[in-house]
Amino acid sequence: MQFSQLLDTLARSSAQAVTTLGQGQKEQDELKSYLYVETEIEKDFRRLLDSNLTSDTVIFLCGSSGDGKSEILKRYHETYSKRVRFHLDATHAFKPDQDAIEALDQLFDEHSESDKPLVVGINVGMLFNFASQGHLRHENIRSAIESYLQSGEETSNSYKFLNFEQYPKFSIEEGKTGSSFISELIARVVATTENNPLHLAYLDAVRTSPSKLTLNYELLKHEQVRDRIVHLLLSARLKFDQFLSARALLDFVHHLVCGPCLLFNNLFVAGHNDLSDIISHFDPCTIRSRSIDQFLIQHPLGIREATFDDFQNSVQETFGIADIESAGWLRFFYLFQDVAIGNDFHKNFKNDFEQPLYDRYIEIWRLHKTYNGTSEERQKLRAFYKGELVSALVRFGNRLDPSLTAKQHLFLCSRNGVFVSAVADIKPDLKRIESEEMANNIHEFPVCLKVGDEPLKTFNVNLSFLELVSKINDGYRPNKHDKNTIVILEEIVDDVIKAIIRSKKLMLSDGRKHVYLTNEIEDSEIVVGGVE
Repeated sequence: MQFSQLLDTLARSSAQAVTTLGQGQKEQDELKSYLYVETEIEKDFRRLLDSNLTSDTVIFLCGSSGDGKSEILKRYHETYSKRVRFHLDATHAFKPDQDAIEALDQLFDEHSESDKPLVVGINVGMLFNFASQGHLRHENIRSAIESYLQSGEETSNSYKFLNFEQYPKFSIEEGKTGSSFISELIARVVATTENNPLHLAYLDAVRTSPSKLTLNYELLKHEQVRDRIVHLLLSARLKFDQFLSARALLDFVHHLVCGPCLLFNNLFVAGHNDLSDIISHFDPCTIRSRSIDQFLIQHPLGIREATFDDFQNSVQETFGIADIESAGWLRFFYLFQDVAIGNDFHKNFKNDFEQPLYDRYIEIWRLHKTYNGTSEERQKLRAFYKGELVSALVRFGNRLDPSLTAKQHLFLCSRNGVFVSAVADIKPDLKRIESEEMANNIHEFPVCLKVGDEPLKTFNVNLSFLELVSKINDGYRPNKHDKNTIVILEEIVDDVIKAIIRSKKLMLSDGRKHVYLTNEIEDSEIVVGGVE
């Protein structure tokens, strides 16, 4: 099969994108088998199949469309089908006039008369639908599903749930943040081995008809380039909570190699692939710095440094790439920033490409995840809470009277032009951070605060929240464009106000002077004093 045809197998639009129990063409089936990467959820699924399952057991392998449920079920169907019944897709009906809910009712009816355990591949949305619309005769199944969806816990030994959402694509591995699954999947696509059908087809294409496809494939062979792409996918996950399924990732790789441009442009140009549409937000051409702006302006005018001309010649000799526009060069610099090429002119931009916010987020996430109370960890967490989070909370809470921030007060309300405030003794609840059960999902971490000794409820926050915190501390005033993130900020401030409003000492100010009111409970009187 030709190189381009085999690459098309990776596309979402390919007939092979969805796995069934039938057989495809030999080369395509061999490629899918070769590209398959075993995941932790598959290992747990296999252990569950090998356990002592009773005939009334139902295993729900659940997740979202394209995450690999059918592929896992197909791989184990042949080995286990004699003692376990497999239903690959809960959206499939048994008859033309039957909807998915009716098909599940029929499936569970047949299972009740069977002597085999049942395995069902099902989307989370369909779980919700069956829990609310399934027939009453399956109330026990509906109840088990509903309990799992609400609490994440299994309430019956007869109903087992394995959810792809509980197995995040990104994790901290050996102190570094990455994704072994995504890295291995992309590495398999370009692996130089006779077991890789794509590599064999590529060699044949290079000999007979070299093209943009073979060039893009060569560029993807660089491990540093693949690592940079995985880093961008992590950024997309953190910034936009982007869902990454196996099918979407393969379609993304197909676009990188087979898209309309060279790989580094395919990566950032929107309008051709869902993931590239998201990654286009991280286009290095949108970064504003002196050196980047200078390059983008001078290059089209023909104003070039001699070192760049030498570098350009090295790129042409190494990759056969020439005649790139300024935006394309900048994207090339970004993608190959860790690859040594000629005089390494492209590495002059490396500092401009750094993403300190993302690095800071991962650092804070890791501190919350691994916190065990050492003095160094306490110091780092206190620095984050006091110097960044609490500072932003107080600045935001005092946006109507910024002068209160310097006095460590928080605005409570205003009456007839008089602002009422109280001391905001906000600090991290370190004991709660240590005991907090933190999920493995890297896109959020828990904020644990207390006012004085009174704990506030825990809030899960993400990268967008941390970005807003940083911007507020730099003087930014949130607006309607921040509405999704500002809701969390307002909830935290409201919780703080509910705690400090019971303070014994309030301050009243009209912009010119301040008066303190102290509630002397033992003497049953309010003392007025502290005029400034």
